[in-house]
Amino acid sequence: MRNYMKVKTVTEGILMMLLLLPVTVFGQAVESESGTEEQTGSIVVTIEALRNCDGNVRVVLWESEDGFLRDQESAYRRVMSVIEGETVEFVFTDLPFGDYAVSAFHDENGDGTNNRNFFGKPTEGYCISNGVRGGMSGPPGFDDASFILETEELLLHMEMGY
Repeated sequence: MRNYMKVKTVTEGILMMLLLLPVTVFGQAVESESGTEEQTGSIVVTIEALRNCDGNVRVVLWESEDGFLRDQESAYRRVMSVIEGETVEFVFTDLPFGDYAVSAFHDENGDGTNNRNFFGKPTEGYCISNGVRGGMSGPPGFDDASFILETEELLLHMEMGY
């Protein structure tokens, strides 16, 4: 009888750990430098309407106006992926809740830059969160493209424009 109880207790403990594992992976609280806990989440970016599978797609996650759309080195995170169809998906994890914006471009020739014509208009596809596009007055600002991450997982659908 004792061995049965011991096995049952160990088994219940393992099951409880497995049940709680997803809770600790998604939406976990992380201790900040100030010693307080801050909640984190993930942003799942789905980009649709790619016109071909040439080159790659580069996605940039921004957390402020600093360098927004001008200096990728100042971005919060950057990722790149080859294209295997009309849609690509990226997941940014362990992000503190707050304001973010996403920009992406289809680097068709694989040179690492969003090529432009003589007038400065992009010649490769691009998209920006909230569907904002540049105009006669220049590229949109961070405030126009930003959104708030305040859940464990935020789904962001974007359409590549050419």
